[in-house]
Amino acid sequence: MQQGRGGCVLALKSEKNIEKYKDIVLWGCLHNLSYDTQCEGVRAEYVYHLTTFFCDEAYFVVPIIKAFASLPNRENDLFQHLSKLLSLFAKSGDEDAQLAIMQKYDALYSILLNKCTFDDYDFERDNFELLCIALRHFGDTDNKFKIVCDLGQLIRENSHYDCDCFDWFCFCLENDFGKDGLQTFLSENSQKSDAIKCFYESYLQLKVKKEKAQRKRPPKTVVVSSVEKIKNAKKAKRKRPPKPVVVPSVEKIKNEVASTGRVAPLTKVRFSRLAEYDAKKELAENAVAEVDLDKKAELLSPLFHDSFPLPHEIIIEYTKSEHERLQEVSLGILTNCQSGIVRDYAFSLLQAKKHKAHALRMLLCNYTPEDKQFLLDELNALKVTYRDECDWHTIGFTILDLCAKDKELPKEFLFYIYNTTLCSCCRYAAIRELDKRQWLTPDIIEECRYDSNKNITEYINQNYPV
Repeated sequence: MQQGRGGCVLALKSEKNIEKYKDIVLWGCLHNLSYDTQCEGVRAEYVYHLTTFFCDEAYFVVPIIKAFASLPNRENDLFQHLSKLLSLFAKSGDEDAQLAIMQKYDALYSILLNKCTFDDYDFERDNFELLCIALRHFGDTDNKFKIVCDLGQLIRENSHYDCDCFDWFCFCLENDFGKDGLQTFLSENSQKSDAIKCFYESYLQLKVKKEKAQRKRPPKTVVVSSVEKIKNAKKAKRKRPPKPVVVPSVEKIKNEVASTGRVAPLTKVRFSRLAEYDAKKELAENAVAEVDLDKKAELLSPLFHDSFPLPHEIIIEYTKSEHERLQEVSLGILTNCQSGIVRDYAFSLLQAKKHKAHALRMLLCNYTPEDKQFLLDELNALKVTYRDECDWHTIGFTILDLCAKDKELPKEFLFYIYNTTLCSCCRYAAIRELDKRQWLTPDIIEECRYDSNKNITEYINQNYPV
């Protein structure tokens, strides 16, 4: 359930005595199960589906309402989960869930109306916007009318707020009405309500702001004398080659380190992806020659995702440095290095119980069939938690990255990710890699039809229709 896998649905479908799972599902209702809400969203729909097997809404709704009512405003992820979950119960007709959402809506609205001091992040605004988005579905136009009225009144009474503060809600309204339809709705109703008129004016300002942001440069004035000229212009535009990306030189990287003490992130990415082997070797040589350890570490940092282009003994020695940054960068580089000496060093690290996650990634990069069982035992011994103390998430990324580069890893490593990861995005990637190699089993295919991740359910149902 914490992983969001569809096996929970299958268990509730097949088990005769599902009461033993009731408390577990309630626990899922009261906790945000997503590993990364920003990437995955919340899993409220998934847990709500689990509750429907018990035919006892009150058992779940009452404690959810209690948790929701007492939740601190700064708990954004859990707020999003609980509010979405209650909205699903409300849509099914639960009046207590509807009341709980409306009460929270009114409480947050009152806070925003009277708010005069603001921190770096406005948690109450974010939570109120989530409720606006959820509540717009409870009724049709009438409910949207109320929310727009309330926001217009807020914008009028508290000058800190405007439609830019609620741009996600505005985007949702545009999807509901269509952009032209929304403007028609606001224009017509602004004549009936001063609050909606205030919202409408702010919304038009938001539109102008977005249009300006999208417009990189003012369009040239072109006099067109015929349709044929328009067609030719469009063809020429399509054929126009993209501007070449300049590969940062070693000299540029050295200058950045000399002037600022660091290499800019964009410089690192472009150098790592686009620089030729000789340039990377030159940078490595400069890093080795540098005596200042801060500068040495920074010069090595663009090679973080590359195999070290000099003898690996050098970078191994740097991992033993007491300089924290140099050690960190060097360990990262070693996870991409293929050689017998790196493989041996990884085993020595594991034996010494040092840098376990890095050592396992080194072994994966240097995989040999004789290491299979050892690696699987080590992976299965990792404690997969939301805090990720053992770096299981990065290790999973390494497996997926190696598979994407067609490294010949056994299917058990992809099954390991599927069976253990809390990240549904990684599970989705593992499923695609398994499918590419024709390793998906009928059990996994069936389970994936009920996964919490919609990308997974859509992918499976499209490629393996029932």
